Amino acid sequence: MNKAFQLIFWGYLFIFFRIHIGFDLLADPIGYYLIYAGGRLMAERFPVAKKVEIVAFIGMLISVPGIFVNLAEVNSGIWDLYAEGLFVWKVIVVYYLFGTWKSAIQGLGHARLRDRVQMTYVWYMGIHFLMMLYSSFSLNVGGNSWSSLFLFLSLMVIAMDIVLLVLIAALRRVGWEEPI
Repeated sequence: MNKAFQLIFWGYLFIFFRIHIGFDLLADPIGYYLIYAGGRLMAERFPVAKKVEIVAFIGMLISVPGIFVNLAEVNSGIWDLYAEGLFVWKVIVVYYLFGTWKSAIQGLGHARLRDRVQMTYVWYMGIHFLMMLYSSFSLNVGGNSWSSLFLFLSLMVIAMDIVLLVLIAALRRVGWEEPI
């Protein structure tokens, strides 16, 4: 299980960071492949992880164009919609990761870890949902207050991505092979 969490950690790190020099050095398809491989390892013990495999595989396919286009610099058009779609797909993958972790932790007896996973899930999904909601409505409303809200939500999304990486590292340290 530690290997699965290590693959998922590195995969999410690839998806989280963008280093674009002509092309994305930390390509999202590689990140989704690592999550796919981690999900595959988890599925041996927890069949619910099969869903992680499927969504990560689809993410691997749909994120290929993002390697060659600097999505941080697009402001309008089809690439802007594509970037928003990738953001939504990342949230979908994380949703299935949380579902797998929640079901995997049920039998372990680690109440604090279960609470931590649940709390991180609520905050992660809530903040990312607010960002998606903001993206939907910001097209029709202008003004400086909306810019401030965007900056705040962007910082919160980054913070939650870091919290998720820390959670994955904590899950890696759990004794998954111990019977309880």
